[in-house]
Amino acid sequence: MNLTSPNTIQYVFRLGQEELVFTIKTDQNALEGHTAAVGSKYYPSWTKLSSNQCPNCPLKTTECKYCPAAIRVHEVLSTFKTFASFEKIDLSVVTHRRIFHQQCDLQSALNSMLGLQMATSGCPILEKLRIMANFHMPFCSFAETLYRTVSAYLTQQFFVDQEGGDADWKLNELKAFYQQLEILNRAFSHRIKVIEENDAVSNAIIMFFSASIVVADAIDDGLAEYKDYFTGKSAQAPLDQ
Repeated sequence: MNLTSPNTIQYVFRLGQEELVFTIKTDQNALEGHTAAVGSKYYPSWTKLSSNQCPNCPLKTTECKYCPAAIRVHEVLSTFKTFASFEKIDLSVVTHRRIFHQQCDLQSALNSMLGLQMATSGCPILEKLRIMANFHMPFCSFAETLYRTVSAYLTQQFFVDQEGGDADWKLNELKAFYQQLEILNRAFSHRIKVIEENDAVSNAIIMFFSASIVVADAIDDGLAEYKDYFTGKSAQAPLDQ
């Protein structure tokens, strides 16, 4: 059954006879609802903001003890720490309007969910991906991800233009954002080294950031490879990266 709240997405993992359900509130940050746990044993030392803090992170350790994105990863790690990356599962993603279902390996399912969780975690850098959560679409191909990313950005620029601002039609600021995301990628990779005994979660995170690098490369190339597909001149997408 579809969810009644438009701000809630459910990921339902079925592994054999076991069913694990994650309910993600897309309008709620990672630290919200966890006030009682902050500073307690629930959050290990690697989730602290000071642990391999991203050099471009605007948060201050004096004001925020934990990294919002790391808390999201910790929640998933504690659930899936005994599972292998390529374990086959049944995944259902339940939204307000529809239900998606697919059989896939665990790391691919976690990649989809972690992307949504990290974008809505409260991380000031990943916050720019939050608009994608409003139109979350699991199991995307690379072409679909690229199209949604650029379309969402250009829609925002349309409203900037409507309000008399200087719209970025050449995607310069989008390129700059992906450069910041690459810095975050490197720092976060160092942060999760301490939990690499769980290959399913660490591989899912690597997949998430790897996709962002390919998106950045495509934007840098002016979307040339996808021009015919995105303008309707071709019904065939280039092969996924």
